[in-house]
Amino acid sequence: MTTSRLQVTDLDFDTIKTNLRTFLQQQTEFQDYDFEGSGLSVLLDILAYNTHYNAYYLNMVANEAFLDTAILRDSVVSHAKTLGYTPRSFSAPKATITLTVETNSSNTGTLTIPKGFAFESNLIDDVSYNFVTIESTTVTKSNTQFVFENLDIYEGFFVTYVFSYTKNSNPKSIFILPDTNIVTSTIFVTVTDNTGNTASEVYNQVTDILDVDASSRVFFLQEGKKGEYQIYFGNDVVGKALVDGATVTVNYLTTTGLAANKANGFVARTSLDNLSNFTIVVDSVAGGGALRESVDEIKYSAAAQFSTQNRLVTIKDYESYIQQNYPNIDSLSVWGGEDNIPPVYGKVFLSLKPKEYYFISETEKQKIIDEIIKPKSIVAVQTEILDPEYLYLLLDTTVEYDPKKTTSSEDTLKQNIRTAILSYRDTFLNKFASKIVDSKLETSIDAVDLNAIIGSDLTIRVQKRFEPVLNQLQSYIINFNVPLHRGTITNKLLSTEFDVLDSSGIRRTVVFDEVPQSFSGISSIEVTNPGTGYTTAPTVTITGDGTGAKAEARIVNGTIQSIEILNRGIDYTRAVVTISGGGGYGASASAIIDAKIGTLRTIYYDTNAERQIVDDNVGSIDYDNGIVSISDINILSVSSFDSLIRLTVESEKGIIESNRNTIITIDEEDSISIVTNLIKV
Repeated sequence: MTTSRLQVTDLDFDTIKTNLRTFLQQQTEFQDYDFEGSGLSVLLDILAYNTHYNAYYLNMVANEAFLDTAILRDSVVSHAKTLGYTPRSFSAPKATITLTVETNSSNTGTLTIPKGFAFESNLIDDVSYNFVTIESTTVTKSNTQFVFENLDIYEGFFVTYVFSYTKNSNPKSIFILPDTNIVTSTIFVTVTDNTGNTASEVYNQVTDILDVDASSRVFFLQEGKKGEYQIYFGNDVVGKALVDGATVTVNYLTTTGLAANKANGFVARTSLDNLSNFTIVVDSVAGGGALRESVDEIKYSAAAQFSTQNRLVTIKDYESYIQQNYPNIDSLSVWGGEDNIPPVYGKVFLSLKPKEYYFISETEKQKIIDEIIKPKSIVAVQTEILDPEYLYLLLDTTVEYDPKKTTSSEDTLKQNIRTAILSYRDTFLNKFASKIVDSKLETSIDAVDLNAIIGSDLTIRVQKRFEPVLNQLQSYIINFNVPLHRGTITNKLLSTEFDVLDSSGIRRTVVFDEVPQSFSGISSIEVTNPGTGYTTAPTVTITGDGTGAKAEARIVNGTIQSIEILNRGIDYTRAVVTISGGGGYGASASAIIDAKIGTLRTIYYDTNAERQIVDDNVGSIDYDNGIVSISDINILSVSSFDSLIRLTVESEKGIIESNRNTIITIDEEDSISIVTNLIKV
């Protein structure tokens, strides 16, 4: 009698078949069988396949039992439901317009645009889209015009379904909405009881179970099987139950989601109260359209929302809740006022990068604050939404290559290098909390052609853009948020040309110019602790890697009030200030050297190509903190096509990180953003 056992822990097909064959070979009845050459091999295949299928099936069933391993959407949605999370639906692209309706009379009156009033968009990829109002709006006539300002219109069509409720056939009062492209925020439900009363009652969607009692006219929303949304009603304990025979009417918007983003022209499809003389001005182009949440997004959002416990307290609370309720976000940054520069206590700061364009409108910002954040945030905490600040990179790459080891032309190689750089941007940049590492980018460039490219050298310059206030004195603070390289005669800050008046009142086209310095002495000494008990001026000693700096202290009431520079010295990049003697103690000070602070001036070039200085000091550059300060300048006009002044300077470090509301990016439309120099070896 055999004592052999089957191995049941190995579940792949080949191992299962081998185990079965080994088991049978150990049986006396099958010792003389040729398992590979007989029909018994086919039977072993069938047994092995059957075992493998069952093992795979049971493994997948086990996976579906957990949120993080589930694959089927139905399973993921079901797990999310237990966490109190309803997957986000489609979002309709929204545009904001000003609609002016012209009349022939100046008599006073009002005009109402009803819910569902339709507009046709301009063509996008040869397709026109339907936009509608989702609520009625009434205005009063101004002279001969009705002016609807900041009118929001959404892409899609309204649909209506009427359901009859029968308690016996639908005991859970669940109604399936047949469209998968619903915008759930537009669902409007009315119920008419079968009591002879034809009046309808409005039922609102539940947003917080704590606000619901037995008499609340509410409905609940969930995603059911096959991706269809379902609404259901209360049970007279949590929410009012439906009366047998009631009629439920559901109206909502259906949308295409992404397709109509960027629509920027509209015409009305019909007249309005027999008026058809319309003028439409687009205040903000269509944006915000999005598809419903994917399976992976539901997994992340469900767990994140559960951790917030329906409140906004921590940074992660804000991030997960805003991303769930405002899907038109490509990247989001949240920080507390205590981490702001300067600190602003009692505030939470947000910065949002939309999926389309660079910024969101002021109207959208206020909507996010009022409709999404305020109902869940702490009462005493204010929220402020800041626009992203873009830090543009200008990359100058020198690539050595062997032309004998590649079939690519120089133009092809340059184009491939450009593609690699833009791919790096799309992967690692263009979002908050991003980082560029020059060595990694150089590796990506080298990988374009490992055989031909010998090596590459990368110079990174950073650029900030700002729109000046014209024809009045104005000061500006431009924060690069990264350390900047101190300029030399051949490598210093560059700027866009702009017009100012010189001291004689003559209009000059100038640029900002970084004053080059051949030496770096001590600019000033800051007293960090005045000390106490000083009867005479103590000795101030300056040590460092330069020479010649001297200073003396000024004493007031036994403390050091200030330290005056007697000789700035030369060649300092580091300096330490030591205070001794004077009969007191506790004083300390720190040196500020020229290498950390630079000076800006405005210059132009005359007809002889000689530099002429208009103002020898219009601001400063804090190299360590990356801050450019411009003081009291009256700019008349700007030479750039977009009226923006660009300040460009080399980065001090090869690793550049963004913080708070800064986004690092590369503007591929700028012809000088990526410059590649090929050197044959």
